[in-house]
Amino acid sequence: MLSSMTGFATKTAVFSIDGEKTNASISIKSLNSRFFEATCKLPQIVSHLETDLIKILKQKLIRGHVYLTVHMKDASLLKSNVKANIQTVKSYLEAISNIEKTFELNGSVQVKDLIHLPNVFDTQDLEGSKSFDKQILEIISHLIESLRKSRQKEGIALRKDLAKRISIMGKEIAAIEKSAEKLMTEKKEEVAAVIQKIDTQEEESGDVRKNHLLIMLDKLDINEEIVRFKSHLNNLQSHIESQKEEIGKKLDFTLQEMVREINTIAAKCSNAKISSRAINIKVEIEKAREQAQNIV
Repeated sequence: MLSSMTGFATKTAVFSIDGEKTNASISIKSLNSRFFEATCKLPQIVSHLETDLIKILKQKLIRGHVYLTVHMKDASLLKSNVKANIQTVKSYLEAISNIEKTFELNGSVQVKDLIHLPNVFDTQDLEGSKSFDKQILEIISHLIESLRKSRQKEGIALRKDLAKRISIMGKEIAAIEKSAEKLMTEKKEEVAAVIQKIDTQEEESGDVRKNHLLIMLDKLDINEEIVRFKSHLNNLQSHIESQKEEIGKKLDFTLQEMVREINTIAAKCSNAKISSRAINIKVEIEKAREQAQNIV
C-alpha cells in the first residue's frame, strides 16, 4: 500500500519510578529523506534502548528521517539521592588548611562555606528496570502503528493525485501518437515525391540525396520513444496499485526514464502540436516527481 513519508504521533503516559509516579511525553515524527535516518532524544534512564529502538523504527517505517523524543516531566525523579563527595570535601579542607598555614590566617570553616563549592555533592542517574523498559517499548510500538496509519492515510491522497497525473499523460501521449502518425504519413509522401523526381532527372548525386532524405525521415520517427513512454506509464500505474509499501524509489526511477523519452520526442519532432503536448507531459511528470519524493 502506498504510504507517505511524513507523519506524526504523540502520547503522554504515567510511569512509576521507585514508587513515585511521573508523566512522560513520547512523540514520533517522520519527514522526507532519500534513505532511513533516525534521531533519538532520550533521557538517561532509557538511553540503553536507543539501538533497539532504531532497529524497530527502521523495520516498521522503512524510509524517511524519523525523530523519536521521550521527555520525562519530573526530571528530579530520574536522579538518585544526593550524597556527599567525602573525598572532594577532604581535598577542599586540606587546601584551606594549607592556605591558613602559609599566610598565617585565622578562621574556621563551616558547612555553609562548603556547600556552595563545586562537586561537593553527587547525584547519579537511576537505572531503569525491565518493567519500565517494557512500558516504554510498548508505548513506542503503539505510536509507530499510529504513525504508519497516518502515513497510509496521506498515501491515499498521494495515490489519487498520481492517478490523475497518469491519466492526463496517457491522453497527451495518445494525442502525440496520433499526430506523429499523421505527420509521418505526410513526410513519407513528400519524400516519395522528391525521390521520384530525383529518379526522373537521373542526377549523378541522386543516390546521395535519396539517402539523405531517408535518414532525415528516420530521425523524425518517434514511434519507438512513444512505445517506451507508454510502457513506463503502465509501469507507473502498476506501482501505485501495488500492495508493497516501499515503492517511492521505483516511482522516481520510472519518472526519470519518462523524462528522457519525452525529451527525445520533443527534440526529434519539430511539429508545434506535438511540442505543445510534450510540454504538457513534462509539467505532469514534474508534478508527479514532487509527489513521489514523499512516498516510502
